[in-house]
Amino acid sequence: MDESWRPILRLFKIFPASEEKIIIFFVITFSIIIALISFQIITYLIRRRRTNIEQWDWFYRMCEAKDLSVEEMKILRSMIRKTKVRNPTKIFKFVKVFEKCVNNEFRKARFTDDEREEFTEDISEIRRKLLFDRFPSGKILESTRGINPAQRVRIGFEFDGKRHYIHTWVLDTKEDAILVYIPEVKGEQEAFSAGQPVDVYFWRETDAGYMFSTTIQDVENEPIGVLYLNHSGELQRTQRRHFYRLDISLPVNFRVLTDEQKKILREERSVPFPKEEKPKTGEVKSLSGGGSAFISDTVMNKGEILWIEIELSESWKISNIYGKVIRCKKIFEAEYKVFAEFLLIEDSQREEIIRYVSAKQREKVNI
Repeated sequence: MDESWRPILRLFKIFPASEEKIIIFFVITFSIIIALISFQIITYLIRRRRTNIEQWDWFYRMCEAKDLSVEEMKILRSMIRKTKVRNPTKIFKFVKVFEKCVNNEFRKARFTDDEREEFTEDISEIRRKLLFDRFPSGKILESTRGINPAQRVRIGFEFDGKRHYIHTWVLDTKEDAILVYIPEVKGEQEAFSAGQPVDVYFWRETDAGYMFSTTIQDVENEPIGVLYLNHSGELQRTQRRHFYRLDISLPVNFRVLTDEQKKILREERSVPFPKEEKPKTGEVKSLSGGGSAFISDTVMNKGEILWIEIELSESWKISNIYGKVIRCKKIFEAEYKVFAEFLLIEDSQREEIIRYVSAKQREKVNI
């Protein structure tokens, strides 16, 4: 081994450290590192404890501000601790945090019938005071407990190895269950049982479509068929369609309004057309209470205003609807698919279309 460097060290009076000194150096260095890490951990724990104390202090202040009783505050505090919510103040800000705590309580707690009823009443009162019971039309729904009675729903389920769907409505929404009517169709009541998984899909007016998966809590057949569905914490906002859409083939007549006719429509809410002026024809491919898609040999620009007449049957026409072209797609040579949104339509006309669409969907389900 080359040791030519040793004379240079002796020249500058630099001598290699002994093994004892090297060991001492590493021990001291290691001790300093451990001390720094421990200091950081202790500082973090102290800061976290201080933050936790501050958060719980705010929790109690918010309970007072929301006019919660001592008993209601204890219920809320207990649910937070059982669900291990890190920041207790979040329960006042976010519906999903509150729902998570409530779902956890119903899922894990062992209630007698009387205790369950009392707890349900307490949670309902707390929900009202926290303003988590208000999901008006147009506001995004964040909880299955916000589903209103009379809400139309579609339930998907497996029975006899096949996928089935029923269209029905919500009878009531309670803290521990969603009550859904079972239509009086032969065999429907026998298709459901407690613990069975189901998918629920529904549309909220002026909002969007929603979907969630859950299980059946109980089935009641007398005096009417009722499904008790468990609430779900996984409510998904799926699409912004306001109405059920039906794929169907129907005749449609339409006119593309001129600039002058658009002006008349703005002022008069209706446009007179000469009797000798025949409308153009097409074929509806999909229909809902909010609009239609139809096939035409006429290319149209986005934003064009249309007069529309849909023939639901030989003796049943919905006429004098005004719509706006939102898209026009070329399918073949001189054949286009036009997507139109209804802009000016009577409430009675929209209701007729919705009833027609719902009836046709029920026919498809029962085939």
